[in-house]
Amino acid sequence: MDADKSTAAPSVASGEPLSIGVLVLNYNTWDIALRALEAAVELEPSAVHEYVLFDDGSPSPPPEVINPRFRVIRNETNTGFARALNLAFAQMKSDIVVLFDSDAYPLTPFAATVRQAFTADATLGQLGFIALDSKGSPTESFLGEPTNWSLILGQAAYARFCASAPKPESLCVITGCMATRLKAFTAVSGFDPELNFLDVDLDYSMRMRRGGWKVMVEDSIKVFHEGGGTPQLQRNRVLSFYKSRWYVLRKHQLIRHVRVARGIILLRLKTEKTILSLFGRFLFKNPEILQDKLIGRRAIIQYCQQNYR
Repeated sequence: MDADKSTAAPSVASGEPLSIGVLVLNYNTWDIALRALEAAVELEPSAVHEYVLFDDGSPSPPPEVINPRFRVIRNETNTGFARALNLAFAQMKSDIVVLFDSDAYPLTPFAATVRQAFTADATLGQLGFIALDSKGSPTESFLGEPTNWSLILGQAAYARFCASAPKPESLCVITGCMATRLKAFTAVSGFDPELNFLDVDLDYSMRMRRGGWKVMVEDSIKVFHEGGGTPQLQRNRVLSFYKSRWYVLRKHQLIRHVRVARGIILLRLKTEKTILSLFGRFLFKNPEILQDKLIGRRAIIQYCQQNYR
């Protein structure tokens, strides 16, 4: 799994003003996905070229009445987050695509600032926005490139002891609220279909930068985004993290000593499993939570033993 070796970003010729399109991906969340587009059109009634909702095979039908300004594209089957994004981007007709998660929506005007940023710098490939929760507090909008310590220590310990503000040269922005140049998207071959939703944004920003494109954040553009909009069991989410993070780290050659890293990760996971087995009933009063963690640790250990190569 070699890292992307794209050449430097091509120059973007000046001419007509860059067109901007808004894209929202939907899977069975018609109400909030349409809310995202309604918020965008209310803030930008004339500066946006297209408003697109791409539905990734939702079993539920769309509402009978939809704003005629919205172009709704329905995929026949559910393909998963990254593949659906690639299919959706293939339908976009704008120079710049502003992407919102279905559970996000813009709080401030964005079109003029986005157009100015991408026009001023022809090598700008991706521009992140600032996400806020219902209390107006910042939620995760951007982060730094991952390291093997995120797997060696585990998510909680890494976040507590090692995570720090990302530097410009390692900045990654989340897909839930960002803008990207369509030419840059095409140049880096879009989103990696081997990833689902976890780390797909990290990998995209990393390949964007390695392809010679800039990744930046515009803090004047605010977006509502609570996060955690994809419901699933905690153990499944953690397993997805171990799958996607190892894949991304190996793909970008960020693990120098694979056997050593694998051994340390498995040692920690087995130690945690032993502690949960012996003392879990004292640590967690809810037996369902304890059971979920035990099942999860067994599944992660099995996956790492079979796939961490």
